[in-house]
Amino acid sequence: MGEGSVAVQALLLLAIVLLPVLEGRHSSKAGRAVGLPLRLTGTGLTVWAARSLGRNLTPLPEPLPHATLVEAGAYRFARHPIYGGLLLMALGWSADRSSRRALLLTGALGALFEAKAQREERRISARFPAYGAYQKRVQKFLPGVY
Repeated sequence: MGEGSVAVQALLLLAIVLLPVLEGRHSSKAGRAVGLPLRLTGTGLTVWAARSLGRNLTPLPEPLPHATLVEAGAYRFARHPIYGGLLLMALGWSADRSSRRALLLTGALGALFEAKAQREERRISARFPAYGAYQKRVQKFLPGVY
C-alpha cells in the first residue's frame, strides 16, 4: 500500500479537480461561499502540518529512518492533519463546482486516507511507544470532527 496508495491519492486528487472542469461545471455564488472557506482552511492546515513535520515529512505511510514523534504544531490537534487538510480542499472544490461526482471521489479519497492512516499508525506505534497515549488524546484528521 505504500507507493501504490500515494499514486492512487494523486490520481484521486487530480480527478477531483479535473472532473468538474471536464463536466463544464462553473463556480456559483453559493458554491463559492461554501467551497472557498473550506479550500482556504484545508490549504492552511496542509501547509501548517507539513511545516510542523519538517524533516519527518514523507508521502509514504511509514516513518523515515531518522523520524521523531511530532506532537507539536498542527499535530497537537490532529494525528493526520495533512489528510484532513487535503479532504477539506477536495470537499471545498466539490462544493464550489457543485459536482456530485467530485464529492463521491472525495469520499473515496477519505476511505483511502483512513486505510493509509491505519497502516501508518501501526508502524508509528511499533516505533514510538508514546504514540498510544497520543492516539487516545488527539483526533485522527480534524479536531472536533474525526
